[in-house]
Amino acid sequence: MLATALVLMAALLHAAWNTLIKFSAERLLVVACMDAVALLVVVPLLGFVSLPPAAIWPWLIASALFELLYRYLLIKAYRVGDLGLVYPLMRGLSPLVVLALTLIFAGEVLSTQQIVGILLIPFGMLCLLWQGGGGDRLPWSMLPVVLLIGLCIGCYTFLDGQALRRWPQPLDYLVWLTLISAWPFPLLALTRKRPAFSLFWRTQWRLGLSVGFCVLFSYALVLWAMQLGSIAEAAALREISVILVVLLGMRYLKEPFGRPRLLACTLVLVGMLVMKL
Repeated sequence: MLATALVLMAALLHAAWNTLIKFSAERLLVVACMDAVALLVVVPLLGFVSLPPAAIWPWLIASALFELLYRYLLIKAYRVGDLGLVYPLMRGLSPLVVLALTLIFAGEVLSTQQIVGILLIPFGMLCLLWQGGGGDRLPWSMLPVVLLIGLCIGCYTFLDGQALRRWPQPLDYLVWLTLISAWPFPLLALTRKRPAFSLFWRTQWRLGLSVGFCVLFSYALVLWAMQLGSIAEAAALREISVILVVLLGMRYLKEPFGRPRLLACTLVLVGMLVMKL
């Protein structure tokens, strides 16, 4: 129950920061501020965490690389697609990726009920390809980008879970992962858009702080949950954020809520209930 509660809290935070990024016209600067805040939070913690064992560094570096690619592609995808279309499609693929990697490489044993519940979630996301999910269609040229985002999410989730199996220190792992992955976008903003980045930080620092804290604490909760239970199940349960994002997009971004999005949300909810009841 604790693992489930942690994942659901993480889903709420994850939905919030994605909505804030989509809401802003300067998404690169929001991501740069987000990472800068994360760095400012974890640097003081260096004196309280232990150095990862040598065997953990390959997992850390690989996860950080997938994280960076994920951020870059996310900025591109949100330029052209609805939040309530892009987010569910990219998140819907990740449980499939984690499930496949877990069954093939990790040897984790899942019940038939868990597998069926996990599979319902990405099948629900396929509904969004029908009539643009009830709103504007996602350009077909962007579909590979969105699918690649889902692949990145699945890969870094699996890597994080396996690293924590070998080194069960979620706080220490998060600190080092943040130090590796959170500096490129602030550096890019400082070198390529310094005046705009400075102005953005002065005028919209509340947005930067909000997104930064949501990202960091959402990731921390998921790492903790993966340490406590099934990696594949945690990855799937986190996708309850899909329902929250569709509702937030409808409420704050005036996005439509057609039948395909309703069906997708229903299948996500049913998948969760099948896994947990």
